[in-house]
Amino acid sequence: MRKSLTFAMLLGCMTAMGQSTVKENVFKDITTKPSVRNTRFACPNPAGSLRKTGKPVAFYIGDSTMRTNSNGQGWNGQWGFGLFAQEWFDANELVVENHAWGGTTSETYYKEKWAAVKSGIKAGDFVVIDFGHNDKSADVFETYMNKYIDEVRTLGATPILCSRTPRCSNGKPSGDNTYRPRGKAVAQSKGVNYIDLEAQAVPMYTAFGTWKTTQFYQDGKLHTTLLGAWHNAYCHALAIAADETNPLRQYLVDMTTPTLDMEREAGKPYTFTVGGSDTSARGTFRSGRWGLVYNSIEKGDSVMLAFGANDLKTTVGGSELGCLQTAEETQEVQTMTNSQRYELVYSYGWYIHYFLNDIKEKGGIAVLVNEEGTTPEKVAEWNRQLAKTHQVELREASTSTGIKAVGQSADSHPVYNLSGQKVGTGYKGVVIQNGKKRLVSR
Repeated sequence: MRKSLTFAMLLGCMTAMGQSTVKENVFKDITTKPSVRNTRFACPNPAGSLRKTGKPVAFYIGDSTMRTNSNGQGWNGQWGFGLFAQEWFDANELVVENHAWGGTTSETYYKEKWAAVKSGIKAGDFVVIDFGHNDKSADVFETYMNKYIDEVRTLGATPILCSRTPRCSNGKPSGDNTYRPRGKAVAQSKGVNYIDLEAQAVPMYTAFGTWKTTQFYQDGKLHTTLLGAWHNAYCHALAIAADETNPLRQYLVDMTTPTLDMEREAGKPYTFTVGGSDTSARGTFRSGRWGLVYNSIEKGDSVMLAFGANDLKTTVGGSELGCLQTAEETQEVQTMTNSQRYELVYSYGWYIHYFLNDIKEKGGIAVLVNEEGTTPEKVAEWNRQLAKTHQVELREASTSTGIKAVGQSADSHPVYNLSGQKVGTGYKGVVIQNGKKRLVSR
């Protein structure tokens, strides 16, 4: 797994879904078109059909927090963390099959779904078992945990229990005082590993604060958005990495937090510029590039948010860069025209609030930028409203951002546009040369 991208790459963004160069484990929208949806989201049928020759399969079984509804498409804006589980394992060595089913308990899954999954399990495989949200009796839950463990072992595979995902109330994550301790007790008594996802997630989400944590839950309490599913999967992987005895640990990819490839001057803050003519607030968020910026921000750094015309484009067609047209915080599940993907699209105000919240969390200084001749008046007015609402600095006109209206520089360093593409002497517009941003107007 690559750990960094150049700073120039940050400023631009993908122009169409699937063209992003971001490969790191940062959040990005990985929803897909119908032609690949069945293998990406639906339960593999038959179980074990995604197996790679000579390699084990990790069968994930659980409820809707692992996989919403039967096909897991996210058509209602809700996603389960099993969608992202594979992202933290080396797919060449271990294949994850998500066989969870929404609405099931440990008992109903055993009676209705388990036989089909068992038919695909082979010696050397793994079964990750995660129930509790729908269970009504801890005693019944414990009974079926024991059944799963015994039957998986009979097949020569390795059972692993997993805690529930955290519930949420008014943006505050809550721990499970019933099924978590019972599950851990069963794991200990049976000598199996326990993935304590909740132990990783609750303190992390608490530190994020109520607003950000609220964004992880589509229903406000249990079922996660795509963003929340990613975070739950990340905490799932962190819990595995923290347990040296967990047999799945050997298959994890590099868990090092990815950051931008950048040169800092010792003792001095860094200034990030996020935006540009080839991206939008939505594109920056869903492509994974914001995750790299977030990971790279240090206390005292400045982050210039300079978005513009692309935020006014269509949300469902073309390059799908547009957002909902308001500075207020709204969201809507939409179907993309060309790919037929389901995506939870947010408003301009939501994306900016998310960035501002992250910058504040990291101790950075956020600046909204209205560039003269570049920022459409509608976006400029949104920025003025958002700057006032969130009490952050707003810089109007190009001269206040440090962008000078000058001609082509005699500097011998190569020149790049905001997409990170090298351009020639005839290029007009905002460019980056030797790490500095300027406007070429003649």
